Amino acid sequence: MGSLALDIPDTLALESGRPVLIIPNKGTQHTIGKRVVVAWTDSREAVRALFDAIPFLRRADKVILLEVDPAAEEAEKGSRSDVCATLALYDVACGAETAKSRHGNVGDALLAGCERAGADLLVMGCYGHSRLREIVFGGATRHILADMTMPVLMSH
Repeated sequence: MGSLALDIPDTLALESGRPVLIIPNKGTQHTIGKRVVVAWTDSREAVRALFDAIPFLRRADKVILLEVDPAAEEAEKGSRSDVCATLALYDVACGAETAKSRHGNVGDALLAGCERAGADLLVMGCYGHSRLREIVFGGATRHILADMTMPVLMSH
């Protein structure tokens, strides 16, 4: 995917004030939203994406809240159980998991978690770090946009 192709979806997510469902150029999607992975961090962007996705989550057969590289104190308890309890109020049952990234590559860890879950939709916040930092150093948003193999619902 070229640079221009990466800029259109993330610009829409950043500037529209609405969630954006991005469909990858590669692969074939037979279903969208039956097995959903929600990329979780305790950030405004992740919370926004989670609540924007509730219509999808209510219809899903399986929802997994996946947190990559949680802080040590969060790894044991974390806010994941609180989020799953909140989702239950919206008639959404979910499980919570954590994953470790290799060399800090959160995007790879998210894609691997989606593959393990057989996910057909990834829900995530867009640009939790500054856009400049992600362009210079990389980041989960840019990695997912470049390498996604399933539809992604992004919110900022």
